[in-house]
Amino acid sequence: MQTSIDQHGLALVPSQIFLNRMVQHWSEISDGNMPATPALKEAWCVFESRSRELIINNASDSPFKPSVVLPLPTGSGKTEGTCVYAALQAEANAKEGMPIGTLIVTRLIKDADSLVQKINAIAGRPVAVTSHTEGKLKAHEMAEADVLVITHAAFMRACWSFGSGSEERWNSFYSWAGGKRHLVVVDEALLNSVSHHRVSSKDIELVLRAIPHEDRDKFGGAIKTLTNLQRYLDKREQEQARGDAQTVPLWAQGFPEQATEIEALHEALGSVEFDPDLFAEDAAHNVSTVLEAVQVMLEEFAYYHRSGAQHTLNSARYIIPKGMPGVLVLDATARSNVTYELLGGGVMIADVPRGIRNYENVTLHVARTTSGMGKTKMEKTKHTRLPRLAAELRKELPEGSNVFLCVHKCAKDLAGTYSTSELPLHIGYWGAVDGKNDWQHCNVAVIYGLYWQDPTRPINNVFAIDGPKDASWLKAPRHGTHENILAVISQKDVSASVIQAINRICIRRVTDTDGRCAEADVYIVLPKDWRGDAILRDIHTNMPGLKQVAWDFEPDGPKVYAPRSNSVAQAVIELMRTREPGPTPLSYIRTQLSLTGRQFGRLKEDLAKVASNLSAALRELGVLYRVEGRGSATKGYLVKVA
Repeated sequence: MQTSIDQHGLALVPSQIFLNRMVQHWSEISDGNMPATPALKEAWCVFESRSRELIINNASDSPFKPSVVLPLPTGSGKTEGTCVYAALQAEANAKEGMPIGTLIVTRLIKDADSLVQKINAIAGRPVAVTSHTEGKLKAHEMAEADVLVITHAAFMRACWSFGSGSEERWNSFYSWAGGKRHLVVVDEALLNSVSHHRVSSKDIELVLRAIPHEDRDKFGGAIKTLTNLQRYLDKREQEQARGDAQTVPLWAQGFPEQATEIEALHEALGSVEFDPDLFAEDAAHNVSTVLEAVQVMLEEFAYYHRSGAQHTLNSARYIIPKGMPGVLVLDATARSNVTYELLGGGVMIADVPRGIRNYENVTLHVARTTSGMGKTKMEKTKHTRLPRLAAELRKELPEGSNVFLCVHKCAKDLAGTYSTSELPLHIGYWGAVDGKNDWQHCNVAVIYGLYWQDPTRPINNVFAIDGPKDASWLKAPRHGTHENILAVISQKDVSASVIQAINRICIRRVTDTDGRCAEADVYIVLPKDWRGDAILRDIHTNMPGLKQVAWDFEPDGPKVYAPRSNSVAQAVIELMRTREPGPTPLSYIRTQLSLTGRQFGRLKEDLAKVASNLSAALRELGVLYRVEGRGSATKGYLVKVA
């Protein structure tokens, strides 16, 4: 491969070489079944040109190094293009010119491992490595590789350290034997670029109890600060009156002296061993989290927030500091992310060609309701809503349909019990859907519940990026053209999560030269208000050509019968898979899964058999069956060890 040497002597990948190799790779990974359409080729050229521009600017002396967001749609080869480019860049580095390292940031450890395998396969030799908690590399091992792949969490920790003046962690990623990794690619939106922090009175009480008696005089200042914060929260709770403001700004500038005292206390408690008779097993982690949150509040800003009976102090920090290199962010739903708008000139959303995807083979079935579809409402109504949905899908869907059902985490286990041979349901839940390929064999997506995030998150995003605001702004939170930027951020977050979930099924794959996909159906229940209208607009904007029809379905109503799986074993396994360590009463499991008396009796019989398949599967998860008491007072538990 010839190398393109620019005026700075950089060893760049020639544009035509990349395009040719990408077309070849696209054909290889699909056995020729995914055509490299003209629009796709144009999109890959945009990817290459933006990567080149970013490399040149990062390698220059320019103090202004903006990041670039590429809103290429799902199925357009963003990840594959990254792998091909990284492999070709490693090849160019072996020739003439100044070598260019590559840093790729992805969501999960398994994604990082997969990317390394793919890049090395394309390169034909080991050029990429990954370092994470399941396989850490030494600094010199990372430095020897042309390509380093890390997780979002590792990237954020490095940014945090960089911003606090400690550049060692960041340099271990960004520097390498050939110089600097001037190409930094973030695969999928960097949703955690703002760190969110909150504490309650109970949280502060835990920290105060954790300070050893012999150290209390040494940390008198920190203890006074914590006590004052706790008293404020307790007073708000005691004096709360109906109609009180939910959000009250406290300070817009930090208190450096008090922050330093809290930091010193945090460091000291890091070496304290907590008495297991007095503290829970996760006490050390919780104490550290609370002190980190308080330190951020004292360094940045803080506000009080009341949600129902919960009273908290809150703060946030934008943790990609000035002085960082520009980043190429691959975000399919960038147009639905207001965070980029808040960042202003520091981030540019690039134009991408039209016609990359055509969703005319997908039908969107939309039901509208005045009932809530959030987590709290679904928790209360799942025992009637899920059988209503299952019965409706059995009527609506043709035989042979493969259904991806996306629900709230609180409903995932009960939802799984409605999966039968006639209606196979493949369950996903909010918070564990984005970026996954687990459901690409499904031809139906059902979005049953909307992922409304905590109301403090949009406040945190605005305050951390655009600066803290006063009480009058919170009453009328205008920003740019938005009358209520907080409501818009909240709605746009839901839109992005819905679009991500819809595109987990077979429609992510291009099947013809016009960018179409296989025929598929999507079912969704949306609120009958402006938010539902806005979510629909965002879906159509991100999925051009999509057909929409009305779906005559109401989630609430009379209880209906729907067939369920004969075995509840798998539902119990999935429930315990995501449970925290500790005991889970069988009565809780019965309630969560709506088990009949007969089903519950069979479950207890199965658990009592040490050699049963269910008992064996639970043991693999670190879960054991325990029974306490005798006769009518007998109580059973599933105990999950840490």
